[in-house]
Amino acid sequence: MIRIFKIIIMSIALVFYILKPSYAIEESEAVKYIENVGQQAINILKTPIENLDKRELLFEKMLNNNFDKKLIHRAVLGKAARGASKEQLVRFGNAFDKHIVKVYASQLGVYSNQLFIIDKAYKKGKKDTIVSSHIEHETAPPLRIDWRLRDRGEGTKIIDIAIEGVSLLATKRADFGASIKKGGLHALIIDLENKNAQN
Repeated sequence: MIRIFKIIIMSIALVFYILKPSYAIEESEAVKYIENVGQQAINILKTPIENLDKRELLFEKMLNNNFDKKLIHRAVLGKAARGASKEQLVRFGNAFDKHIVKVYASQLGVYSNQLFIIDKAYKKGKKDTIVSSHIEHETAPPLRIDWRLRDRGEGTKIIDIAIEGVSLLATKRADFGASIKKGGLHALIIDLENKNAQN
């Protein structure tokens, strides 16, 4: 009886999570939000590459404050998230976040008079708002970045970034999907944790 009750409660919680209302952000609000995030990114670029610890702290803060991490974790895992335990989801989320912080904090480059420019914002369906932007550099072609925003009842959050049209979620889902197919979710988690420990 207790087991049945637990299953019912878990099912209700899952339905609530899936049906959690989502709202598209007003374009003007979305632009202000991404302008702020862009400034945070510039501050990371201004931090010397030798000071990697500070870069990672700044990037981690930006990730925690501005990204819908739970949604991103599940989206990256795709179908594998459905059969995952709560412990696995938490463990993967921690490993994934650390992986993203380490990779991007070291690969973002350094500040050399780049300009972060917002081009436009528009609603994508009923749930999302896209903010298109680009980074101008004196010696390189403009780098286009599209930010996908959504409010799932907890304020504005970024749920995906597309750089030159390539989605972060789609890229990571493809990368991790191959690993999961080969060795399962547990193997992917172990692999991420080992890579994080090495760097």
